Formats: sequence, C-alpha cells, structure tokens
Amino acid sequence: MAFSVFGELPGYTYAQPKMHNDELIKQAQAFIENNLHEKVSVEQLSSRFSVGRRNFDRRFIKATGNTPLAYAQRVKMEAAKKAFETTRKTVNEVMYEVGYSDVKAFREVFRKITGMSPLDYRGKYNKEAASLL
Repeated sequence: MAFSVFGELPGYTYAQPKMHNDELIKQAQAFIENNLHEKVSVEQLSSRFSVGRRNFDRRFIKATGNTPLAYAQRVKMEAAKKAFETTRKTVNEVMYEVGYSDVKAFREVFRKITGMSPLDYRGKYNKEAASLL
C-alpha cells in the first residue's frame, strides 16, 4: 500500500474520496499523494494513466467529488497542516516542501482550506512552536 498523508493525521476525515471503485483514479490519487513536492498538471496525470484529459477529469470528479486540482491542493494543504502541527519549520520551508513556490498562492489556498493563515494555524495547533514566539 502506498504512503498516504491522510493515514497519519489523527481525526482526519478527508479519506472519503477513496471510497470508490475506480482503480485508475485510486492510482492517480496515490500518485498525487506520493509526489507532493512536484507540480503535477492534469495533462500530465491523464497522459500518465493513458486517459484523455476531459475523460480523466470526469472520472476523477465522479469518483472523488473533487477536480484533480482541488484534490491535489487539499493533499498539499493537509501535509502543510501536519508540518505546522509537528515541526518548527517556517512557512517558506513548508511551502516548498509541499510543492509551492509562490508565498501568496500558498497562503491563499491554505486560508481557503483551513480558514486561517499558516502562522495562525501553527499558533493554534502547535503549542511548542507557539511558545517560542
């Protein structure tokens, strides 16, 4: 079984999108999860799994309820959340670790998914790091 970011998050409930029977999409999900640090386009994914882009999009949405891009963003943000909860890494270190190179884009997606800034999130969920501020 492939490593899953979700399997290591206590109380995390985003695993629901894998409760489907489309093996190709499960493989695509595993690829996304195992390549967090890379920027993977839908075109690359559809080509990798030998499916037309539009058909890949439709199958992904049908199986997971998310577009491939939204799923990839969620996976990256879950990894970022875990890093903020368990390490002292800076926002930039975490951002690069999960495959973002634009601070503004990273902060916007993080806020959209969590409802708070990366620093606020770390302050709330990482007591050790918060005590150092």
